[in-house]
Amino acid sequence: METNESILTRSVVGIDDRKVLGTMRELRVDCDTLAVGHYIVSSATTNTPLALPFDNVLAVGDTFITVQSREDFLPSGSPQGQALIADGFALIGADVFTRTGNKLGTVATYAFDPVFGTVNSITLADGTVFPAETFVFFAPEFVFVDDGGKTAAELRETPQAEVEVAVAPVAEEVVVEEVAEELPPTQEELLADDVAAAAEEELVEELIEEADDEADAEVEEAVELSEDDAQLVEFLIGTTLVDDVTSADGAFAAAKGTVLTRELVEDAAAHDALLLLTMSVDA
Repeated sequence: METNESILTRSVVGIDDRKVLGTMRELRVDCDTLAVGHYIVSSATTNTPLALPFDNVLAVGDTFITVQSREDFLPSGSPQGQALIADGFALIGADVFTRTGNKLGTVATYAFDPVFGTVNSITLADGTVFPAETFVFFAPEFVFVDDGGKTAAELRETPQAEVEVAVAPVAEEVVVEEVAEELPPTQEELLADDVAAAAEEELVEELIEEADDEADAEVEEAVELSEDDAQLVEFLIGTTLVDDVTSADGAFAAAKGTVLTRELVEDAAAHDALLLLTMSVDA
């Protein structure tokens, strides 16, 4: 299993050429097959982007990606290659919607099979993961997934008897509550209400403290890097930004021309901006 981020640490080696031909830069996803269709590689000699068809790759190793020769890339001036580089579907940043048309967020990262290219899961900016079985379709404008919510058409097919059973208890509870409110409270009930209110306030304070502790723990966990991300951090240290970079949550920003330090790169990692840095540096 690879991700769109972990693959960026690899270089492409030509078996016949016996040398590194370039460095992995981006990926392009085929909306019809829901799979990676092309790799975008920075040429080792000119640093210009080249399109490499996924089917022309011999293998994806833990250190290098191998091809037979330089001829496996699309010609640098070909219309197809230029179109893929400039406008190919990257999946990252695509808006994600449910079958009912509700927006869930944007794609922050995704995992794919390095043998067949199939996208196995997508992860949204808020950390929500949708596996392949929930995919409805990919399109350059948006991605649709099934989050389990029922459409209006499905709700209309629900038997009327089930709807009545579901509504009846609610109506009955409302009537009981209204009758209870009409009765004047006794002294004992007023005292009991005061005790209950004090207990509820104490419980709320405890829940708030627990939530703060959990939030602090999540922040601490967020800065712990995976092995792949740690490699990416080392790759980025000392490089220079060629574009301004701002994380999706707005908490991290770095200006064009900034030389990346370890502190800056780790700060970017804490705010899910490693991929943005990678695509904006002068490698």
